[in-house]
Amino acid sequence: MTLRFAAILVLLSCVGVLGVAGTINQFTLVEAVNAKLPPNEQFDAIGSWLPKSLRLHRQYRRLYPEGGLLTRQGVLAYAMLFCIVVAGAILGLGFLSVGFFGLSALALWFLYFKH
Repeated sequence: MTLRFAAILVLLSCVGVLGVAGTINQFTLVEAVNAKLPPNEQFDAIGSWLPKSLRLHRQYRRLYPEGGLLTRQGVLAYAMLFCIVVAGAILGLGFLSVGFFGLSALALWFLYFKH
């Protein structure tokens, strides 16, 4: 039981570290887009909801067609999701509980990688 607990603790710690890295990347993304937009069209660094994220991603892809910040954000999100799924599997959650995260993976694909 102690080894399982240690593995879960490490995985959830990785989720936290990846979350901080994702937040820093998000701030960098907003900063990069705002550098090329007029002041009245710039994005706030704080706050994230789906319509704002989609607009931000659209602007980033338009302004930086070869940019890698969105890909990095997606990889960080997938790594976080992977750690959560593995921790859930170690905890013994059922297939449907862990499978729910598969829908999240599909949503992440459309949000970060599908152009």
